[in-house]
Amino acid sequence: MCDFPPPYSIRVSARAKNVIIKLIPDKGLEVVLPKGVSKREVPKFLERKREWILSAISHLEGKGFSLSPPKLVLPESIFFAANETEIFIHRVRTRKVGLHVRKNVDKLMLSGTDWTEQEDIAALTEFVRTQARSFLSAEITDLSKELGMNFKKLFIRSQRKRWGSCSSKGNINLNMKLMFLPYSLVRYVIIHELCHTVHLNHSLKYWQLVKQVEPDFQLLEKELGKASLLVPDWINL
Repeated sequence: MCDFPPPYSIRVSARAKNVIIKLIPDKGLEVVLPKGVSKREVPKFLERKREWILSAISHLEGKGFSLSPPKLVLPESIFFAANETEIFIHRVRTRKVGLHVRKNVDKLMLSGTDWTEQEDIAALTEFVRTQARSFLSAEITDLSKELGMNFKKLFIRSQRKRWGSCSSKGNINLNMKLMFLPYSLVRYVIIHELCHTVHLNHSLKYWQLVKQVEPDFQLLEKELGKASLLVPDWINL
């Protein structure tokens, strides 16, 4: 029988009303917390659910599922297909306490006394977010002026399933992972969302407007459906 508790990850969800336990193949045990619930309560909660967790683990492993996440491989560089830029990562151990991040042209320096793989990934993810905010802000501003389609605010998100969205207030959300997609798809996602500032639906009129702006939209939609394969695994952890 495995040691208890087994390795687990914690995710905070605004939608969750109660603490939720998930056993996910190739990922392991995930604990979903409602906002406001302290992470310090997790060990006690897991202990109360010990019998159920061990039984569920045994059941899944008996069916041949592995709960161990694949070995994490830290990237040595980050390639942004959106603007065809490659950033090389240098990791240096120094006496300076904590993890420090510094960018110099095409290099990203991570330095400090000691840091975990999770902290490494968190730093790289924040770097991607910063680059996305700069690049995508400029692109949507230019396209907005070119097309005469105005939006109110731009928000950069990190989502698993949506590349972008537009609210009824004219605010647009763009996924920072667009940086890993070729520019043609980035441009199309921005066009798709800007057209929603005119038609906040997927009606015939909406698609007619999209086609007017981007005649190859159907081909781009098809490519976009497979684009998640272009996003590196480490940023989804």
